[in-house]
Amino acid sequence: MVLVDKLRVNGVSKRIGSEDILKNVTFSLRENEIKVILGASGSGKTSILNSIAGIISPDSGTITKDGKDITGLEIEKRNIGFVFQDLGLFYSMSVAENIAYGLRMRSKSVEEINRRVMQISRALSVSDQLQKFPSQLSGGEKQLVALARTLITEPDLILMDEPLSSLDSFLRNTMRWYIRDIQKEFGVSIIYVTHDLADAEILGDSIAILHEGSILADGEKYRILNNPTSSDVARILGYNIFKMNGISYAIHPTKVIVGGPIKARIIYDERGIRHNYLVDTDFGRIYLVTDEELVDGTGISLDKSIALKG
Repeated sequence: MVLVDKLRVNGVSKRIGSEDILKNVTFSLRENEIKVILGASGSGKTSILNSIAGIISPDSGTITKDGKDITGLEIEKRNIGFVFQDLGLFYSMSVAENIAYGLRMRSKSVEEINRRVMQISRALSVSDQLQKFPSQLSGGEKQLVALARTLITEPDLILMDEPLSSLDSFLRNTMRWYIRDIQKEFGVSIIYVTHDLADAEILGDSIAILHEGSILADGEKYRILNNPTSSDVARILGYNIFKMNGISYAIHPTKVIVGGPIKARIIYDERGIRHNYLVDTDFGRIYLVTDEELVDGTGISLDKSIALKG
């Protein structure tokens, strides 16, 4: 049996004015997978989602879903849900009305709408908030309502555009697990774009690295996070980059070993849950995170560095 990708973006490019915002973007999404697209602000993350959703049309390339070319298909025929960064809740409507909105647009019966609103609101633990308005909800509750409004239309693919960016760190951590549970419970595939490395580490089954409109790396999460292939990928993943004998290397701040032959001169020292140091060495400045305490002249080891190709 031939396995068909849930979604395949193949050679998609888009130019607006004089700027190429997407450059030959290619990646695929498997059934029931969460793919995180990780990149800085302005790298083209939202433009990729808008192309998949049908909000903008690519200048070239194709987008296929379940083996069918949807590049030119109308938005409403794609069966794709979209959770926006600002959530897009209607503040003049109650929570119940917000959740029901998509079904009302599809002219479903009142009985079916009520049944499905109760069903989805219970699944996402917001059934006791149905008579409230979005202004009366916490940040996490708003996120759940936005997810409920998207899921109630039963899409088989959901696009998420940094929906957790406005939450505090505790709520972000909580909502990440909600999203993972949603993927499992509802059997949907998800593309999640973010600039936050922690989102990628927790949410992603696979990760694509986006830089200036181009996909630099794409693959299984563990491989992408632990084996950067270029300086640009390493920087996006938070690695130190340095040169030794004319070769570029990368090492993650948590992989720097205290105790070694390389003398470290402390530039900055911030002590929180762990020690955060920026040190100067013969190979340049190195940022490291450790449970150990450093003093000027302490030796470090960069033995866990990875040689870069470019």
